[in-house]
Amino acid sequence: MIKQKLQNECCSKERGIALITALVVVLVVFMLIMSTMYVVTSSTTISGAGKRYATAAEAADGAVEVMKEAINLEIPGYDISGLPLTEDVPGDLITAIFNSGASNAKTVTLNLPGATFTTQYTARVTVERLYEKELPGGRPEFAKGGGGAGNTAVYFRISAVVEGPKNTRAETTALYRYTG
Repeated sequence: MIKQKLQNECCSKERGIALITALVVVLVVFMLIMSTMYVVTSSTTISGAGKRYATAAEAADGAVEVMKEAINLEIPGYDISGLPLTEDVPGDLITAIFNSGASNAKTVTLNLPGATFTTQYTARVTVERLYEKELPGGRPEFAKGGGGAGNTAVYFRISAVVEGPKNTRAETTALYRYTG
């Protein structure tokens, strides 16, 4: 009887240790699963943020290109109504194109469509005419009337800040030289 009692007591301790060991193993496996889920979720979020930033950066580059085209059309006196600008923009833009100095810099807002209806991007583009300079080369064949490039260069700073969904923001600045 004593022998059987000792044997039962020993098995009871082993069962308790096995239960605790099994619970620790389950806890470790659960922690591994949870950490894997966290890494997958985080990497998906980071990937989406990178994609949104790339879209915003491309939109900023495109907004700068629109302003370059506006300068190329406005200085010689062509119509800029074909550009994706809102109705009240051209007056401010013309002021920035033809008047030098930081006080004449104008900010234009463009609403840019995103991939879906809910993902709209907004671009704030600032155009600042920096200065103009006579280009070297006074020979007659280089004159604008002779079919060559003009002899005056006008320098602009065009800055674009694009904001999109989930606080996505991209900025770009370009220095642009117009010769005409």
